Amino acid sequence: MGVGLVKDKAGIQSFDLPKPEITQPDHVLVRVKQVGLDGTDFNIVRYDLQDMADGQETMALGHELLGVVERVGSDVRSLASGDTVTMTVRRGCGQCQPCLHNESDMCMTGLFTERGIHKLHGALSEYVVDEEQYVVKVPPGLEDIAVLTEPLSIVEKAIEEIRIIQSRMLWTCSHQEHRYLSDDWGGCKFALVVGAGPLGLLGAALLRLADVATVVTDIVPKDHPKAQRVAQLGASYVEGHGKTAEQLMEVCTITAGNLDIVLEASGAADMAVQIIQYMTRDSIYVMTGIPREGLNVQVDAGQIVRQMVRYNQVLVGSVNSNRTHFEMALRDIPRIVSRFPGFLEGLFTRRLPLARYEEAFAAKGPGDIKTLIRVSE
Repeated sequence: MGVGLVKDKAGIQSFDLPKPEITQPDHVLVRVKQVGLDGTDFNIVRYDLQDMADGQETMALGHELLGVVERVGSDVRSLASGDTVTMTVRRGCGQCQPCLHNESDMCMTGLFTERGIHKLHGALSEYVVDEEQYVVKVPPGLEDIAVLTEPLSIVEKAIEEIRIIQSRMLWTCSHQEHRYLSDDWGGCKFALVVGAGPLGLLGAALLRLADVATVVTDIVPKDHPKAQRVAQLGASYVEGHGKTAEQLMEVCTITAGNLDIVLEASGAADMAVQIIQYMTRDSIYVMTGIPREGLNVQVDAGQIVRQMVRYNQVLVGSVNSNRTHFEMALRDIPRIVSRFPGFLEGLFTRRLPLARYEEAFAAKGPGDIKTLIRVSE
């Protein structure tokens, strides 16, 4: 069975999906155990974003996968039957240099495909088959939480880009060990995370692992489970409902003086654009949220350009991730578990079997953060 989209039918559907076969020596057959849902999945259904491959009538959704290897092809060396695994999302175009070097997240042609998103079946099915290079082994002991590897990999990439770009600044404070490429890079730095959904919370967790003083803002009240997860990280939560971008940034700059990092993970286009006007000197702003609806916002373009030039500011868009970021995420998950006990488990506020897929894709409740679908035991 597959769960996803059926051509010319609205909403989430179930359909027959044959068990895939190993047809190449580097193929790996994976039995799916768990799939996490995120905003992309909900938006695909909400906006009926049907994007099947040519000639296909269905597309299974789901790109946050945890599974177990059932069988491997004759050339597979890094994996064996019984291994717990996750899987990257994007498959490269096979033409541009990034894709030819396993960095399809930086594809230059746009001719990539993505599991459960763009022209490839996703993980909301009993089995998937893929090439060995896209299947990432999960270390022992992480089986209960490694379904979060994919979303964590997204913010791993974003923070990697922050560190690489900001390494242009040799000195951000008086401590040499706080340079952006140092192990202790987060000391003396202050960050604002916009959005307390799963991506924003995971980004905040990585920032706090690096000892970055962090403020998270969202529109939910301070007693919401999202705000409680922020508190678990030793970060501060600011309720953004009714506040302008200027007011939010004022809270941050009063606290820190200079806001070094802004990580946007909300997809709220209005706030995302307005914040640019209030960035501080030498700061970097990374956007990961993708708005789905058009919005006209009036800003002083001249003022933004003047300020970005005069203040050495950086604005970056970051999407998807590659195998390296998955491996980084799997190294950091135990660190998050150790330093912030219960945080990752607390992100899942709904756990449902695959048979209740319609309920899983229904509107979230007021206290929901993330939905987990159990495909098999």
